[in-house]
Amino acid sequence: MTTVKKLSISVPQDVAETLEQQGPGKASAYVTGAVRAQRAWEQFRDEQARRGVSLTSEGMAAARARRYAVQAEWPAERFAAVRERVREQMKQELASGDQPASAA
Repeated sequence: MTTVKKLSISVPQDVAETLEQQGPGKASAYVTGAVRAQRAWEQFRDEQARRGVSLTSEGMAAARARRYAVQAEWPAERFAAVRERVREQMKQELASGDQPASAA
């Protein structure tokens, strides 16, 4: 059984509007998803740093531009299939603690 804790928080107006738009009783799920996504990103970034990979804003922007270029060239179905395979592989590696092979 999941333990929950009721919190009272103050948020800026734009955030409050977004939470209100989620509908009655849905703001908690929205916040929970956002916090978990942020936590996953921080864990990923920390893991990359532990492996000696520095994630910079410039590097991520360049990678994003390359991804958009591929996405524009490939049929949507092909891009979605490859993206899903990569996500599944990453989930499996995280779940098993496997380390990806080095690119030596």
